[in-house]
Amino acid sequence: MLTLIKPPSLRPGDRVGVLSPASPCPAHELEAGFALLKKLGLEIVSGVGGDSFQPNYLAGTDEYRASRFNEFVQDPEIRGILCARGGYGSLRILPDIAYEQLRATPKCIVGFSDITALLLACHFKTGLVCYHGPTVSTLATSDQETIESFWTAISSNATVALQFPGAVCLRSGKCEGAVLGGNLTTLIHLLGTPFLPSLSGAILFVEDRGERLYRVDRMFTQLIHTGLAQKISGLILGEFSENGPRDELNDLVRERFAFASFPILSGVPVGHGKRNLTLPLGLPATLDAGAGTLTYQQSATAS
Repeated sequence: MLTLIKPPSLRPGDRVGVLSPASPCPAHELEAGFALLKKLGLEIVSGVGGDSFQPNYLAGTDEYRASRFNEFVQDPEIRGILCARGGYGSLRILPDIAYEQLRATPKCIVGFSDITALLLACHFKTGLVCYHGPTVSTLATSDQETIESFWTAISSNATVALQFPGAVCLRSGKCEGAVLGGNLTTLIHLLGTPFLPSLSGAILFVEDRGERLYRVDRMFTQLIHTGLAQKISGLILGEFSENGPRDELNDLVRERFAFASFPILSGVPVGHGKRNLTLPLGLPATLDAGAGTLTYQQSATAS
């Protein structure tokens, strides 16, 4: 069992590193995100790459992207690491991350989409509580609830308690477990690697974008065939944008997980949507699917 490590809370005046561990980020999206971070009182150190983009879907070579992450980990003045955007590429740098140093100098790490790979690997290798939340490129276009959720999760010592009034309960009930998950496609690509935490007893949340229903079916089926889906304590479905009608997704989940008895909550505003609430990863919580709530059992940061 992993020993949890919580990063120190971020405070106005703290320095945060912004990097692109996956795909490059358009400059105008970065600048808009920087402006919002500055309003929160954070000092920004940028390490997004500049002219190092090669090939064009990666923000630099694997060596470059891993080294920038490790430099931020090793810099005692950097108290948090925020990812510029997702895309693709985090999977390629997982073997080169300085996990031992990160365990010794824990920091807030925030992102979603392809960044799921980095978050889950860092948690599994170190026990560090990481944060599935907005990237810098999405912050400026996020709604106020997203921004407040992001800032509360990384700056407050209060227990995180989330209510989802618009969510749909597919199977009622309560369960407890560590919250784990993220982008469904990326999580599936971690199967069989040494970077995926144990999902046994976990409250699993998944989200995705642009995947047709049969592809989502295929990914859920793979989780079932590995035996991992049978070991979770609860399931949360986040945003599935550009994936077709939500009712079809809900019907698929009811059918594929008919064998299970765990609670299932669908339509939680996490992932590729205008509202992307921040979920601490690896931290124990209670899911009440009938009430549409997720209540963490302890704070997500150290004092």
